[in-house]
Amino acid sequence: MDEQQKSIQKQREAREAEHLNEELKHKTTMASSQVAEHYNQRRELGVEGRLHTKITGLRLFNNWVKSLLIRQYAYSGCRVLDLGCGKGGDLRKWSIAGIAEYVGMDIAQVSVQQAQRRFADMQNARFKARFFAQDCYAVKKRARSAGSQSFGNSVYQVEFANPLQDIRRFGTAYSFTLDEAVEDCTEYLVHLPTLVQLAREHQLDLELCCSFHQLFAEHKQQRASLDLFHRMRVLDAQRPEISADEWEAVGIYLAIAFRKQK
Repeated sequence: MDEQQKSIQKQREAREAEHLNEELKHKTTMASSQVAEHYNQRRELGVEGRLHTKITGLRLFNNWVKSLLIRQYAYSGCRVLDLGCGKGGDLRKWSIAGIAEYVGMDIAQVSVQQAQRRFADMQNARFKARFFAQDCYAVKKRARSAGSQSFGNSVYQVEFANPLQDIRRFGTAYSFTLDEAVEDCTEYLVHLPTLVQLAREHQLDLELCCSFHQLFAEHKQQRASLDLFHRMRVLDAQRPEISADEWEAVGIYLAIAFRKQK
């Protein structure tokens, strides 16, 4: 192949790469719009309403995990960037941690507005807060182990659009459904080694990466964590256990923590 042919081939490859990038951008924009619309249209259940759903145990367990992580990694005077802040349900946890500044970002404009109102209604808020409607991807991971393009149970469902052997580092979409919370929303796998490398380039070191099941196994032996578990009513007399389907759903989540280098 002479130099002219090589040049023509490089130009062709560059055009193909540009076309693929544009196609991916278009798909991502469409998916982001779908996710934003979904959360904007979700009805507000209220505190009592959330305590009487099919996934109440799952909600409370996940809330307990967030409280543990905030206790462990937040410190007095720190600044927080909360990607996927939702309706601001964790604002009180951050206030108790004594943070100095909070920036909440979520793809759903309605959720951001609700978070702003929640912060405005907080009494004696001890930190500054700003909120923005921005596109942020959640980090979730589970694939191949199910042996098919979909897996789940009565409370959640994950379904990949393409065969699992076609999973790529970037752009692998799946639809996610969680009973009474998320309905057939498009989300994307995040390649963890790449995320860790990108974080390291921005002086963020990985400190924790484990499943929620692993986190529970570790903290159920700790008195303070167990006391918090009961105070948050993850289990009580009316709900003495988390259902098997909820517990399976708990296992699809990862707890990940990075710490900024000094």
